[in-house]
Amino acid sequence: MNLWHIAKGTWHDQLIKLAAGDEGIEDLETKLGPVFEDGGKTFGNVSKYYVERYGFHQDCQVIACTGDNPSTILSLPLQASDAMVSLGTSTTFLMSTPTWRPDPAYHFMNDPTTAGLYMFMLCYKNGGLAREQVRDALNGERKSKAWDKFNELALSTPPLAQTSEKGPMRMGLFFPRSEIVPNVSAGQWRYSYSPETNKLEQLDTQPDASDARIIVESQLLSLRLRAASLVSSHKVSNGTTIPPQPRRVYLVGGGSANPAIARLAGEVLGGLEGVFRLDIGGNACALGAAYKAVWACERSEGETFEELIKGRWDEKQFVRRVADGYTEGVFERYGEAVRGFDLMEKEVLRRQGEESGREEKSRGGVVMKDDEGRGAENP
Repeated sequence: MNLWHIAKGTWHDQLIKLAAGDEGIEDLETKLGPVFEDGGKTFGNVSKYYVERYGFHQDCQVIACTGDNPSTILSLPLQASDAMVSLGTSTTFLMSTPTWRPDPAYHFMNDPTTAGLYMFMLCYKNGGLAREQVRDALNGERKSKAWDKFNELALSTPPLAQTSEKGPMRMGLFFPRSEIVPNVSAGQWRYSYSPETNKLEQLDTQPDASDARIIVESQLLSLRLRAASLVSSHKVSNGTTIPPQPRRVYLVGGGSANPAIARLAGEVLGGLEGVFRLDIGGNACALGAAYKAVWACERSEGETFEELIKGRWDEKQFVRRVADGYTEGVFERYGEAVRGFDLMEKEVLRRQGEESGREEKSRGGVVMKDDEGRGAENP
């Protein structure tokens, strides 16, 4: 309900006061009741009504439910700094982290099971649909839905379509639908970026053979940009320190079966131990919810969700390593590209803001700007 102070683990005084109105804070807090940060705590047995009407066992316990994305993150025992990328029609990026760093660009919530952990989530409308649009354009008149040509072009094009080590990097935004992050309308934008000069140049918007690689890289660069503050560096056995990145990158959803996407995920996002596919079909959400119920009902005293599931987890049955992760030199090159990608998003947002202002003026309105630069019409 957005009345909870996540960092403090209590109701938020100011928001409760705002919502309570004349009824008073105490009255509203009484109606809301206590909140258990322990996601497996039982509320008691199911009511007699459900036992008699629907045949529930009288000892059936009631525990707090959770949503589809929190359930998905529970579908495998993620360790600190592990990342899960759901590659469906939309794209969702999930991490379990002990670090609390909220930002307007993403969601930060309490972990659905364990106090002291948080759930980081990025949601994009444009995922598989955008990749399919590029695939169809590259297949041309054949009107084929096959990914062969897309994958071939994605892997044969050099990283960021650079023709030389210090040449310009190509990147773009491909949005069949209006996007959440960044908050722009539907469209396509292609740019080249020079790390040497930190300059952008807008390119032609016509389909190009490099689009197969550019769209996947750009989607992954957006994830890397926004998760940068949540990952940490790693020291390996020979004493070398590896740059900040996830320990593992797990792929789920329809796009996880694509080998080209898996390879690029490792190159852009890294992954100290590699890129893995969670092979449980399309039921990660349902599986995570079932795990939560098992933990709540069968855990021993003080046993965390992670401890119980890890003790019963058969990784060989569900997880397959599908690509390498961190590659020295390549990962650092994408680190340079992140700076350019950030500039590109801001440039597209600026241009859209200017276009919106011109449209409003042509209709006789005046555009007022709020504190974050978003337009608000004042007719």
